[in-house]
Amino acid sequence: MKFKIQPIIIILGVIFLCIGVWQMLKTETMILSPWFLVLLFLPILIVISFILGYLLKIIIKSEWHILTLASIIVIIICSLFYASQYRPTHQVIIPKNFSGEVKLFVSNEKENDFKINNFGVGYIDKETFDKGFYPKIIKENNDITGQVKLYSKGSWVTTQITNYSFEYLTFVIPPEKKDNKDVGELLEANAIDTKRLPKK
Repeated sequence: MKFKIQPIIIILGVIFLCIGVWQMLKTETMILSPWFLVLLFLPILIVISFILGYLLKIIIKSEWHILTLASIIVIIICSLFYASQYRPTHQVIIPKNFSGEVKLFVSNEKENDFKINNFGVGYIDKETFDKGFYPKIIKENNDITGQVKLYSKGSWVTTQITNYSFEYLTFVIPPEKKDNKDVGELLEANAIDTKRLPKK
């Protein structure tokens, strides 16, 4: 029976390793490419898995192959990594002729509004903003996610009279414009529905 189970465990180990690599490639990094993470951590993961598999074989005096036990370690580590990095995917709908900076403002609502207006403004709930998500950016029914770079978070505090504090997620739809409006200019243009934003 054990000789039938071991190949299945090894195959599962390879599948989970591929899932771990895929998830690592989706991980956002500030400076280095996700491929750098893969090339750095993949050999380390494999070596550690074999070392732990060897130690486990000695400790429990198992007759299973070290490769099988290493595959079990890989499955556990990749499962934990995937769970820790999991983020939902949400569609962000961009107007037909829009390019430049998009700002998703944290709203006081319990749902997201990822339909961007002509000024590049949309709304994101606090939970999604804090936990993060994987954007799928759609423009004219085309997925342009791969063209979009430079995701970042920002904040903007209004005067004591208006008493608002804005948090937002921002990214750029190519081609980037030189005349992108800042938050103050968006307020002046009535592009932001302040009723949907939390007060300071």
